[in-house]
Amino acid sequence: MRLVDPPRIALIGRPNAGKSTLSNALLGRESSIVSPMEGTTRDAVSARIDLAGLVVEWFDLPGQRTTADAVERAAIKLANGLLSDA
Repeated sequence: MRLVDPPRIALIGRPNAGKSTLSNALLGRESSIVSPMEGTTRDAVSARIDLAGLVVEWFDLPGQRTTADAVERAAIKLANGLLSDA
């Protein structure tokens, strides 16, 4: 099924829970950096993917945690904003 505005799916969770690994597997390519270091994903990585015939806008988001890093905090804030549309 193809929609003009596909549904949005946001993958969210704790750092290093496997979100980026899952995203890369579903996309069939390395779209997100995977690292054992927390805070690696600092931006929303999005792509349109076909999930069993339904095209969706897929978002791999930064891990949710409290951090002193200003850039990572901004990334988490951005991710939280995207959640309201997913």
